[in-house]
Amino acid sequence: KMKILLLSPPTENSRFPPLGIAYISSFLNANGHEAVIKDANNISAKEIVNSVKKYAPDIVGITMNTTNRFVAIDILKKVKKRYNLPTIAGGPHATIMTDQLLKNYPHIDYIVRNEGEFVTLNLLNYLEKGKDLGNITGLSYRKNNQVFHNARAEPIKDLDILPYPDYNFFDLKNYSKNPEHPKEILKFPVGSIMSSRGCPYHCIFCSTSQLWGHRIRFRKPEFVVDEMQNLLKEHNTRYIVFNDDNFTADRKRAIEICKVIIKRGLQKEITWACSSEVNIINRDLLEWLKKAGCHMIEYGVEDPGEEGTRFFKKAHTQKQLFEAFKLTNEIGLKSRSFVIVGGDHESKENIELKKRLMEKINPTATTASLLLAFPGTELFERGKQRGLWDDSIWLRPCVGKKFHNYVPIYHSENMDLNGLFEASADLYYWWNRKKGSFRFREQAGVVKGLIKRRDFLKIYAMGKSVIKRSVKGL
Repeated sequence: KMKILLLSPPTENSRFPPLGIAYISSFLNANGHEAVIKDANNISAKEIVNSVKKYAPDIVGITMNTTNRFVAIDILKKVKKRYNLPTIAGGPHATIMTDQLLKNYPHIDYIVRNEGEFVTLNLLNYLEKGKDLGNITGLSYRKNNQVFHNARAEPIKDLDILPYPDYNFFDLKNYSKNPEHPKEILKFPVGSIMSSRGCPYHCIFCSTSQLWGHRIRFRKPEFVVDEMQNLLKEHNTRYIVFNDDNFTADRKRAIEICKVIIKRGLQKEITWACSSEVNIINRDLLEWLKKAGCHMIEYGVEDPGEEGTRFFKKAHTQKQLFEAFKLTNEIGLKSRSFVIVGGDHESKENIELKKRLMEKINPTATTASLLLAFPGTELFERGKQRGLWDDSIWLRPCVGKKFHNYVPIYHSENMDLNGLFEASADLYYWWNRKKGSFRFREQAGVVKGLIKRRDFLKIYAMGKSVIKRSVKGL
């Protein structure tokens, strides 16, 4: 039996605990090992490193996204120096940039690629018994100053064999509330559920398929609703956000989940939100979502114009886009549109077109984001071909106006970076002020009169420039 301490880089006012390490923790504990998690919400990296002594683990693992890679790397470096413990990295950035990380950071011993549950379990089993690591699929590691990459692990076919993510290490009341949630819900803990893994689409900015694959694996509707009931019973959770890339990917299954929720009467106690692609939406689906307690749907619009839709390789037509928002508004569900500013087609004229089309689709709220080029995406490869960057960029701090959150901003020849930044901020400011959105009113009131409008726009853009669907972490 081995004891592993699982970490995520520190965050400020995070909305949800990290699902990935919560899944790994519960899976390891159910299979003969002892896993503990240090809740990193609203604490410093120094506090995380200092806490290792308290837990006295045999090994330490951390999840790593591209935006927090340097913090994660620094934590492992300090853990290795102070405690001389074996270290594991996992998550999207570690999965995609495995070779670079192992060759440049000697304090990272092992990297768990893609799904972490079985790979981490096998690693602990092999380390405990002193067996050779070469047979563990999904594992990369260093041995005698050489880097080895084992074959890719097969995706977990039956997600229902995984126990519920372990929330017992987190104080859910300390996680921030979204002011757009219904007021009566805000006093209760908020939870998240992943009811599927994988995405069949090929959006050029997204690296999700690198982590989960293109084939979607679904959990059974009954198991999904069981987890909703468990969150309600164990944590008094009254608001749940489905963390799937596309909750409605299988329309029939989504409706079946709604039917099970209604059969058990959970719609009277739990409000929830989900994401969907607009090409799946029809009236029947939306009516079931509404009856089952769904409060808001998030749509990956990216660019409502036809040229932008082609550039981003979205699967929908403009007709489907308009129809989805029309039906959503008619049925009385709230909607959020994710819009991206940037791309080879982007121009001042296209920004104005975005505004006109936004008025037509009329979402409840919008998130306007800069176009960021993450590793493993088609967009990053396009930037390499244009000579904008190469893979060595991930070893550098990536600060300055060409970057946001340590990720390069992709821009066209038609708009410079300042133009993109101001357009993104202005689009977000313009729409949410126009709609008088709940979130905008509350947050704007905090800073009103303290900063100039230009700085105010920057704060909004900076806070929303990473699209959550693109960077889900383990």
